[in-house]
Amino acid sequence: MPEFSFKKGERLSSKKAISSLFQSGRSVASYPIRIIYSQTESEQYPAMVAISVPKRLFKKAVDRNLLKRRIREAYRLNKPEFYTSLQRNNTQMTMVILYQHKEILDYLTVEKGVKMALDLLLQKLEKRN
Repeated sequence: MPEFSFKKGERLSSKKAISSLFQSGRSVASYPIRIIYSQTESEQYPAMVAISVPKRLFKKAVDRNLLKRRIREAYRLNKPEFYTSLQRNNTQMTMVILYQHKEILDYLTVEKGVKMALDLLLQKLEKRN
């Protein structure tokens, strides 16, 4: 049975790693999500993830937290197939998932965007390898 949890070790929290991602990372976008990523020699997990919703677009913390919860849930449910593809390609990465729409969208739209962005990311990785 696939592992649907999102453990602390899978969360990217290092300010140094996040800033280096924004400076030198590559990106993939699928409405309303953008993923900035880079391949690394990571820890025990195939991917380390940070989720961000800009304060510039959503002034209220309640709105930002709602969107982060939706993105986190969509990633958590689509993570097992993403991990198997990464392990098949023997790849480890760090990434930041960004929300880029000016309005709060429903969960199904957010999940569709996360799933398509992860698929695009895997396609780019397969082309590079």
